[in-house]
Amino acid sequence: MADDTIGASYPATVPAALAETLEKLDLREGLLRELQCYPEEAGTILVETAEHLLHEGEREQGLRLLEALRDHPPAPEDAQYALIEIARDLREQGRGAESERMVEDLLRAEGLQPGPAGLLADLFEGDGDPVRALHCYNIAARELLAHPDESLAGASVYDIGPLVGRARLRGEAGLEPDGHDLVALEAAGRFWSERQGEAWPPPGPGA
Repeated sequence: MADDTIGASYPATVPAALAETLEKLDLREGLLRELQCYPEEAGTILVETAEHLLHEGEREQGLRLLEALRDHPPAPEDAQYALIEIARDLREQGRGAESERMVEDLLRAEGLQPGPAGLLADLFEGDGDPVRALHCYNIAARELLAHPDESLAGASVYDIGPLVGRARLRGEAGLEPDGHDLVALEAAGRFWSERQGEAWPPPGPGA
């Protein structure tokens, strides 16, 4: 019979120190098998597991897992995702100053990865902080911006999401659209038309 317990072997993508923490946590059944089946997604699986624990009232376990991911990540971006989730939990607990310091430390540090930057951009935009949101969208779109804008023509909003957010905030800031903005706005317009059957941009109030 296959051993499906948390104490069985972890894939090589899970650092030993992180595996030791997982051994001590009473995590949901099947987690180990999921890690074994998708070892390259170990960080994503564990971040999602921690989020599930937080949302299901298992806050202590969720935070312990996030802290272990922050300190012993399968990949550098996993540490940043974990840190963002810890900061979000602190804010929800009314500890906004601590949360803000943690986020500011992440922004000041070198090496903010595109994925975590995109998550921060969404959070900042939701907070009504367009300056930091645009800064993070620029980082999130870094790899896309390295491509000539004409090579992205016809791409879907799902493929160039960070560029869409970047273009929206640049427009709201009154900046002249660059080539990547035009590609992103065209993709957003096509998406809107397909979903709503209307032209982009959508009509304003009273139109």
